[in-house]
Amino acid sequence: MSDNDEREVGRRGFADGARYQSARPGYPRDAIRFLVDRLHITSTTRVLDVAAGTGLFTKELLDVTSHVVAVEPSQGMRAEFAKQLPSLSIVEGTAEHLPCEDGSFDVLSVAQAFHWFNPVEALREFARVLVPGGGLCLIWNERDESVAWVDELSRAIRWHHQRPYDMATDFAPVIASGSFSDVERNVFEHVQMMDRASLHQRVLTTSYIAVMDKRDQDLILRDVDQIIEGFDEHFELPYVTTTYCARRP
Repeated sequence: MSDNDEREVGRRGFADGARYQSARPGYPRDAIRFLVDRLHITSTTRVLDVAAGTGLFTKELLDVTSHVVAVEPSQGMRAEFAKQLPSLSIVEGTAEHLPCEDGSFDVLSVAQAFHWFNPVEALREFARVLVPGGGLCLIWNERDESVAWVDELSRAIRWHHQRPYDMATDFAPVIASGSFSDVERNVFEHVQMMDRASLHQRVLTTSYIAVMDKRDQDLILRDVDQIIEGFDEHFELPYVTTTYCARRP
């Protein structure tokens, strides 16, 4: 699948902002505290949240500073963002073409989305809109496949055949190639409480599954149900949360 094809799957697969909001996890508190401390985010820091989605990470930023601007290409995501954060406007735009002036932000954040970008173009734009010495932070929740049933889950949802990126990817060299310095990668533990219905919704928010016809989706959910057969009504889905911090020279 070409990069353009993958981005088209992402565009269509994330059209249902309400489902995404209801099914995706937030981020661990220790990861948020680490990013805030490492990038010196305070009440006066101007932050640009790129590919903000439904605002899951944006909410965390607003707990620290009110000077936040959100950018998101998907109309469905922006509509849900407006419901979740009605007091904050969200702007249409992409990482490769940010609707922002040069040097207008102190920190730029990307949650759960950097792998969808053209990294060369996006990092060039990030450097353009950041002040000299401005901070970049990236964060991902990724299923912890070191847990046996989670590894089975990844196989059931055909992740290893249709994944938009390899969850083992270290993006530090990519970030450094974009003229960012002091690149630092850190890993945190996280869990999401689940039941059968919420796991179904979580699976259906996977980009390439969201664009399948219902018959194929039902086949995948059948395989998922076989994995969790015998589980308690409520159970934990473990994640590895990876963060990157860097500085614009």
